[in-house]
Amino acid sequence: MKKIYRNVMAVMALALGALTTACSDWDDHYVADATMQGNANATLWENIQADSQLSQFATLLKKVGFDKNLNASQTFTVWAPLNGTFDFERLMQTANDTLLNEFVENHIARSNFPASGTVADKICLLNEKSMMFQGNGSYTMSDVAVATPNIASKNGVIHTLQGKLPFLPNIYESLNAVHYPIDSIANFFHHYDEKELRPGLSVEGPIVNGEITYLDSVFYENNDLFTRYGWNYINEEDSSYTMIVPTNDAWTKAYNSISKYFNYVSGYKFDDQSLANNDTTVTFDADYLRDSLVRKSMMSNLFYNNNLYDNKALKTFQQGERLMNDSLTSTYNDLSRYEGIIYNEDANDLFVGATRLERSNGAMWITDTLRQRPWNTFNPIIQVEGESSMTNVSVGYNNNIFVYTSDAQNPAVPGRLSRYGFVEVSNSAANPTFSVYLPEVLSTTYAIYAVFVPSNIINVYDTVPKPNLVNVQISYNTETGDLNGVRPNGARRLTSLARVTTDPTKIDTVFVSDFTFPMAYAGTGRYYPSLVFQGQATGKSYEYPIRLDCVILVPKELDTYIKEHPDYKFYRPNN
Repeated sequence: MKKIYRNVMAVMALALGALTTACSDWDDHYVADATMQGNANATLWENIQADSQLSQFATLLKKVGFDKNLNASQTFTVWAPLNGTFDFERLMQTANDTLLNEFVENHIARSNFPASGTVADKICLLNEKSMMFQGNGSYTMSDVAVATPNIASKNGVIHTLQGKLPFLPNIYESLNAVHYPIDSIANFFHHYDEKELRPGLSVEGPIVNGEITYLDSVFYENNDLFTRYGWNYINEEDSSYTMIVPTNDAWTKAYNSISKYFNYVSGYKFDDQSLANNDTTVTFDADYLRDSLVRKSMMSNLFYNNNLYDNKALKTFQQGERLMNDSLTSTYNDLSRYEGIIYNEDANDLFVGATRLERSNGAMWITDTLRQRPWNTFNPIIQVEGESSMTNVSVGYNNNIFVYTSDAQNPAVPGRLSRYGFVEVSNSAANPTFSVYLPEVLSTTYAIYAVFVPSNIINVYDTVPKPNLVNVQISYNTETGDLNGVRPNGARRLTSLARVTTDPTKIDTVFVSDFTFPMAYAGTGRYYPSLVFQGQATGKSYEYPIRLDCVILVPKELDTYIKEHPDYKFYRPNN
C-alpha cells in the first residue's frame, strides 16, 4: 500500500503529523472561483461561525484545526449538519484524527458543487469517500436532506443538512478495535505502517516555537506488508475486496495451533550429501523466525479481490448462503508456497459462523474461528522435481546423471510426467546413489511418495522393461539440531525408510513411508533434509539405473482426509 495523502489542518507541527487522505494526488491549490455569487466578503469559516444553527459544527471544526482551512483561499463545498441533528457530545470525546477523517472531512469536498436545477453528482469528499448529491428543487446528500442550499462564500459554498452524513469505513480503516475485538490482527498490520512528510509538496505556515508548521501537509504513506503480498488496494475506495477477520480469540487459537508446525532450534547441522562427512552449522534466531512465519501463515487466504475470477460471487454473498462457484482465489503473492486456490467445500467453510460487515470497498467477515485447512495455507503438498539441479545431488563417485524432458515420453507408457521431465542416475562401478533435498519442510508428519519412471519411457524398443529395487534413506535433524541424533562426525547420518520395488509397466507413484520431522526448515535458507536413493542390483531381474520423476511430500492429515473422502477436490501444486 503506497499512497500520497494530505493533511489540510492549518497549523500542525512537523514532529506531530496527522493522517488524512484525498481523492487524488494533490497537484495544485484550488483557488477560489471568481464567478461565485453570494456573500463575497465572507469566507466559509466566517459564514459557519456566524450561523447560530451551525455552532456545534463550528466547534468540531475548530477542535481539529480545520477552521483555518475554511478561512483560506482554497475552494470547498461544505455540507454542514444543523445543531441537534447529530451526536455532538460523543463527537467531542472522539480523538482528533478520527474526528477529522470520519466527520469533518466526511462533510467537505474540494471545488464548488452548487444545488441548481437537476443535480446527480457523485461527490468525492476529502476523506476519499464518495456520496451522491442529487435532487431537483429539493436536494439530498447521501439521502440526508439539505435544509438550506447554496450559502455562498468567497471561497466556496455551504449546504446545511438535517443530519450528519454516514461514514462507512473501508477495509483498511476498519482494522481497529473500536467496534470489534480484533486488535490482535490490527496491531499486526499497523506495525508495518510508515508515514513520511513530503515538505516539498506541502504548504508552509508560520514558525511556532521554533518549528515549521504547515497549512497543507502532504504525506507519503506505505505499509510494506500490504505491498509485499498483494493487499495494496484494501484502502482504496474504488476497489472491491473481501477480508476474513479473526477476533482476538480466533487469532490466539490459530497462533497456538499453527505454532506446532514451526518448531525450530537456534542452530542445527546440515548434512551436505555432495561432500563426504562435511557438515555446515546453521544458526539463526529461532523464536523470531517461528513467530514471524506463524503470523505470516495466519494471513494467507484472508483477502479476496472481488473483481477477479469466481470471487465476483463474494460481492453479494451473505450469511447463511452457499457459494455455488467452483473455487475462490485469495490475494496472496507468495506463490513459492501458497497458490491461494480454495475449492468449493473449503471455500464455503471459511465463512461458517462469520458475520458480514459492509464496507465502502467490499466486506469484512468477522469470525471467532479461522477455518482454514493447513494444506490450503501454510502446510501444502511439497513436490520436488527429480530433474531439478537445485534438488538432486550425486552421492559417491562414477555416477552418470542425465536429465530428460517430458516431451520425449513414450506415449505407450501409462501415466504423465510432472512438469519438465525426469532424472536418470546410473553408475558403472557401484550402486547408483543420489540425494534429493526436501525444501520448506515443517515440523509435522508427511506421507512420502516417490514417482519412478520405467526404462521404456523414452526407448520405444524396450518392450520388456524391468523394475527397480531401491533403498530409500533420510537425513534429518532432531530436536537438538543434531543429525539423526548422532553428534560426532563420521559415517553418513542416514535412517532407512524403506526398500521399494517399482512397477515397470507405468509411471509409478510409490508410497515410501510416513515420516515426522522433529524440526522445521522453512525460512532457514537452502539447508534442508534430504532423501537418498540407492539402486540395488540383485541379478538380471532388476533394472540398475534409477529414473525419478519427482518426490511428493503429502501432509499426513491431508493424506488421511483424501483416503476418507475420495471425491475431495483441492489444489495440487506443480500439476
